[in-house]
Amino acid sequence: MSHTQKQLAQLAERLLALPHENDGMTLSEFDGFIAGVLTCPEIILPGVWLPVVLGKEITPHFFDMDRAQAALDVVMAHYNRVSRGLAKPQPEYEAVYDNDPGTGDLMWVPWITGFERAMQLRPSVWEAMMESSDEAVAASIPMILALHEIAEGGSELDKAAIEKRDAIAVDLIPHLVVNLNAWGKGQRRWPGPANLTSAPSLCATVGRNDRCPCGSGRMFKKCCGVEPIQ
Repeated sequence: MSHTQKQLAQLAERLLALPHENDGMTLSEFDGFIAGVLTCPEIILPGVWLPVVLGKEITPHFFDMDRAQAALDVVMAHYNRVSRGLAKPQPEYEAVYDNDPGTGDLMWVPWITGFERAMQLRPSVWEAMMESSDEAVAASIPMILALHEIAEGGSELDKAAIEKRDAIAVDLIPHLVVNLNAWGKGQRRWPGPANLTSAPSLCATVGRNDRCPCGSGRMFKKCCGVEPIQ
């Protein structure tokens, strides 16, 4: 198992261990959610999106603080991995898909469900993006929404059109994410982790034990400063 595969396996395990009443996410749904958070032109701080993933109060659901921190660590580590990929001069994004237990095929539906949950954090921002004069963005958002409608079983497309989109979704989704991320770089008044013009670097004025500048209220080393799990 590669380094990244081990990290993803640890993340999947922690997500599954979260209480069911949290309306938790699978690994693929969480990856789609993070992609939506990072590509939104309006900054969404961890203090806003973390409760959607972990629940408003995660500590009471764990036997001890170590388990709570372990869940937070792997969640933030994946957030940081995705943000670093999107922040490169040539942005990179590789979607994480679940496998169909029956056929082994990659399933894009959980991913698109997660992305749409992120869109619901800032619905007015995404609606405004559809009016963009940028052709790539103007085409990407309707495609995301069309895939979500198919995933929810509410699409008005005919069977042939649905099958066509289903066949290309796995390969298309990473391109949609990169398109949205590129457009967002030019829209933000101040840069987020995935919307820098180059890969992010740690600010020397933020100590490991200082409060994280993202606004979560946690120490930097336990939030955006989390190192990937080895």
